[in-house]
Amino acid sequence: MDFFTKVFSWLGLLAPPPPRPNALEFSTLNNLPTEIILQISHRLPPESAASFSICCRPVYFALGTQYLEDLRPMEGSPGLHRERLLKLLEGDLPDHIICGFCKKLHAINKARRYLHSNSDYFNHLKCWKVDSESITTTFIHKEFSSSIFDMTMKRYRQGSEYSDLLDLLSLKTITYSRSGYVEQRTAAAKLIDGSLIVREQKTFMIPATQPIPFPWDANFAICPHISFFTIEHLNRYLRGIRVSDWKIQKGYLNGERVMRCRYCRSEYQIDFKQFGRHGNAMYVTKWLDLGQGPLEYNGRNHRNVPERQIEFDSGSICAAFEGRGQLDFDSDAVLNSKDRKKLFRKSSFSWPGHL
Repeated sequence: MDFFTKVFSWLGLLAPPPPRPNALEFSTLNNLPTEIILQISHRLPPESAASFSICCRPVYFALGTQYLEDLRPMEGSPGLHRERLLKLLEGDLPDHIICGFCKKLHAINKARRYLHSNSDYFNHLKCWKVDSESITTTFIHKEFSSSIFDMTMKRYRQGSEYSDLLDLLSLKTITYSRSGYVEQRTAAAKLIDGSLIVREQKTFMIPATQPIPFPWDANFAICPHISFFTIEHLNRYLRGIRVSDWKIQKGYLNGERVMRCRYCRSEYQIDFKQFGRHGNAMYVTKWLDLGQGPLEYNGRNHRNVPERQIEFDSGSICAAFEGRGQLDFDSDAVLNSKDRKKLFRKSSFSWPGHL
């Protein structure tokens, strides 16, 4: 009932609302002896007994908080029954998720709070710390949040609208002025066949005066198993191009197109394009199939390299995300005209003289 309705009702201009029905009027719980309620609770698992104790006032008055107290988090305790209770409650809370890392309920309508740009506010949460420790911001992108990932999947399973959450899982184009070159980062997220796929692209605009179109301080990762730190790493990727050949390879387009990781569902592509006096652009694009939730992704991809390789068709993740074959993907088309103008701006800092 809004403010004006309350005022009009108070002035007698509106009929008073009907009395709230008594939910227990026709329920046997209202008439059960305390002994029976106690017997029922004793036969239930701890998490179900705690849920039963808060189902209505008569039961709560009979049982008190003993079962809830038993589920309080304790140091050294895995909190299994507490987590099971939260899962029972979550079924009746369509606008909340149970965080698998925090073992708490997070409100979906406050999803923006869990972005990494708000880390000063939420850095006490375990889910944020897990993202940080597993270097999620390096392997996916700087704003990616496991909690928002979970919220998106719940909305998807409900058949509800989730486009606003996908926007939060994406990254608007950011332009950085590095030492001697300009870098741009952008990312987009899509749900395809129940799995979250993220495409991240980093673009480096290297001055035309540099013989090799590669950032001097490059340090970027495709996934936990593939990283590029030097031009030698890139040479191994491009196969057959030696450092001495780069002057004649400025127009190089990766002949192998999309390549994949052998240990996780990640694909990547590296291309180059000449822009005359503006310089030479290096595009690093990757597609990550993160599965159906953060627990699946973190358990599948992080920490130790799996002993066995996985099999999937190279280019299939790219094709699913782009809606077309990998050979039709154009790295330069990801950027719009406004982004390209920013990319063409000269860096505010000089290329190191000793390099």
